[in-house]
Amino acid sequence: MKDYRQSRRQVMAGLSTAGLLTALPFSALPTATNQKSVPPKQQPTAGFKAAPLPNQTFAHMVLNRLGYGVTPGIMDKTYFQGLGTTDADRLSQFVDQQLAGGNDVYVNQRINQAGTYETLNKTLNQLWVDYHIDANNQTSSSQPVGEHMLLKFLRSTYSLFPLRERIAEFWHNHFSVYGYDYYARSVWSSWDRDVIRTHMLGNFKDFLIATARHPAMLYYLDNYNNSRSEPNENYGRELIELHTLGVENYYGLAQPHEVPTITVNESGGPWPANGVIQQYYVDNDVYETARCLTGWRVNDSTSLGDTGEFYYDSGRHDNFAKSVLTGGFQNFTANQGETDGFEVMEMLAYHPGTAKHIAGKLARAFISDNPPQQLIDDVATVFYDNRTAANQLELVFKALFNHAAFSDPQYWQSKVKRPFDVVVSAMRACDADFTLRPDDGDSNSFVYRMDDTGHFPYEWRPPDGYPTDSSFWLNSTALVHTWKTVDWLIDHDASSSPLLPIVPYVVQHFQGLPATELTPDNMVSYWMSRLFDQTPTNGWLGDPVYESIITFILTRPQDPRYPQWHRSNYIDMSMLANNEWPYYWGERLRGAVKLMIASPYFMQR
Repeated sequence: MKDYRQSRRQVMAGLSTAGLLTALPFSALPTATNQKSVPPKQQPTAGFKAAPLPNQTFAHMVLNRLGYGVTPGIMDKTYFQGLGTTDADRLSQFVDQQLAGGNDVYVNQRINQAGTYETLNKTLNQLWVDYHIDANNQTSSSQPVGEHMLLKFLRSTYSLFPLRERIAEFWHNHFSVYGYDYYARSVWSSWDRDVIRTHMLGNFKDFLIATARHPAMLYYLDNYNNSRSEPNENYGRELIELHTLGVENYYGLAQPHEVPTITVNESGGPWPANGVIQQYYVDNDVYETARCLTGWRVNDSTSLGDTGEFYYDSGRHDNFAKSVLTGGFQNFTANQGETDGFEVMEMLAYHPGTAKHIAGKLARAFISDNPPQQLIDDVATVFYDNRTAANQLELVFKALFNHAAFSDPQYWQSKVKRPFDVVVSAMRACDADFTLRPDDGDSNSFVYRMDDTGHFPYEWRPPDGYPTDSSFWLNSTALVHTWKTVDWLIDHDASSSPLLPIVPYVVQHFQGLPATELTPDNMVSYWMSRLFDQTPTNGWLGDPVYESIITFILTRPQDPRYPQWHRSNYIDMSMLANNEWPYYWGERLRGAVKLMIASPYFMQR
């Protein structure tokens, strides 16, 4: 067996030169994927391009972009074709159904089966009391975030509404909070439920305010310490630079009166009577925004009740007049108290620059690292025109996904899957039977391996969120540990209770067919068609990825008494089912599927 595994490594090296893995560069790229400080700002690349899946179907493209790939028999080409008479109709219907959501029966079944997700339905106050005040008594302060890390895999793998999971993931990344931050970890169930999922399709201003008032964000970016006597601009800066206007709208070391202006159709509150505001922001706007948010803190003292909920401390608020985005003109009158915070949130949420920033992030996350400017402009227009609508973000997502650029083939397969995407899409495509749960040995083993990829949910420390640019993830650390995680999923307990039933599915498929049908060619073809939800008109024969995998699966046994198997020779069913010596067909088949998942065909979205 030792020599066989060595030969598998040799075959993989051969596959690289044969074109299977050459599109995934391993050199001259960063190896660290879990930085502890904010990395340098990077411009988007021209887009990821590798050997594309030939003749990719529209359905396959949609399910990879707007979900986590194909789920055979549940969410596949057959399902998608039944949604309408044209691709445009099907896409529109798919988006509408996904955004509407519903009873996520398979996820609920798994949660109930686990029986150990204890924090999901607890209120913010209950979480604060049980996991912050009483932490290390009978509970751990990190239990809520730990449960949600596992739950993210469970939901993404089994959800009937994977687009909603994608959208929740986007906003978790946009309003990024490090999950193990001392205060955030104990209230994470509330952060995910009450903030991200409650507002992710609603109004952006309301969403922004909800993030600003939650203890997870208040502590993570230090606004709980922001007071008149000791101002702290950390949250104010990230609010503008990351959450709203974006660094692309920073005008540098200029004074407010030197910034170009635009005219907006807003009135009342902080808006100038003539509607003229700065087109960009400068450092003074950061300082003034931070002043608006002084006194926004957490009820975390026994004298106030220690509830963990938002608390406005009027004694710590800066009550003097302020100027934000108005060229130095004081548009926030004195003694407004908490209203300062609400009004600055409105100014930032309604600024046209915010619409463009969010639209650009969405386009790069869901379509291409280098999306067309017309797409960004069109989505930004929908964002801005509906800025007061209760369902603003739902309308934005519909505009994004139904845009002509989304369906344009030149942008298909233009992004690489990040490690989380690869692992979850492999579990969906292989019909994983794996209920991740707290305090479970298999779940812990999975977490240990997945953590090494650098893309574990809620573990990104800086406030800018996990990178979405494909080039960031094309490094040996991320790729190799992703493949190791998939290896473990496929091989773990494979002979008795496999998490991913690679061999059982082939046995089931071929049992009712003539014995001569169970050949290496047909086994590999079966799994290629299952993973990629299509079978080429003339079969997979001759496809470079397919032929490379056939080369692997036909590797000659070490024992010279046994010849190399021919690709069209049939295999006895018991030899496959029992992984019998000397060919070990079960192990060979599992290895073949691993190579399919490691191929550029599977790694792109």
